[in-house]
Amino acid sequence: ALQRCAATYYPEFEKEKVVWKRIGSVIRFCLDSEKNFPLDSNVVMTGNNIKYLCGYLNSKLSVKQLLEHSPKTGTGDVIISVQALEPHRIPPITTSNEPIVKQIEALVDKILAAKKQNPQTDTGEWEREIDRLVYRLYELTEEEIGIIEGER
Repeated sequence: ALQRCAATYYPEFEKEKVVWKRIGSVIRFCLDSEKNFPLDSNVVMTGNNIKYLCGYLNSKLSVKQLLEHSPKTGTGDVIISVQALEPHRIPPITTSNEPIVKQIEALVDKILAAKKQNPQTDTGEWEREIDRLVYRLYELTEEEIGIIEGER
């Protein structure tokens, strides 16, 4: 059975993927293009438009939703399993929002390139731009954005 399982899932680890830790107090999603095999305390996601998903999942809106709606441990850490992401309403890519998605992917590329060159590089402005693009995907009002940003 283990051989059948390995044969089925092994190729997925060789793909570009989003990786995150299953339980923690800080939510971060990482793009892995290096064919790494994460530990069992991590979760991986493969598929299409991985850079868009990584950018979206690291946005303030996504993190706020995960913090509010994901199950918690007894110590208050967030449990982000696949089941926690399933109810997440990630905007599907359409012809009308594809330019925004492409901008998010381009910003993810910039962040990755900058961090590869110098891990201490401040990419905050690009991250804030991804937040603004995610708000546009949802057509949020200034008041709604203020709630997410913690201003209201």
